[in-house]
Amino acid sequence: MFTKCDFILGENDSIIVIVPMAMPKDQPLVLEVHNESIVFMSGENRVADIPCARTDVLQRLISKTKVGLVEFLSGAYRFPAYISVVADIEVMIEAA
Repeated sequence: MFTKCDFILGENDSIIVIVPMAMPKDQPLVLEVHNESIVFMSGENRVADIPCARTDVLQRLISKTKVGLVEFLSGAYRFPAYISVVADIEVMIEAA
């Protein structure tokens, strides 16, 4: 479980999620996008619930069906050079 993550925002509304741990690989990974949070799910198990008030990040996520994650493991000497896992995106924001 982790309490925060980071994002790389690129051109054309591209986004990559940076997580501070190795993500479970035995179940499908899903990012649930809520009004002010992102929930990381591995199968039925909640991996993390991250508050996120950044509307630019939430908008980019809800416009995608999948997102790449880079696992930035603590103690690593250099930034990983590749996306290590891909997650499906489920939009959990109710229409107004």
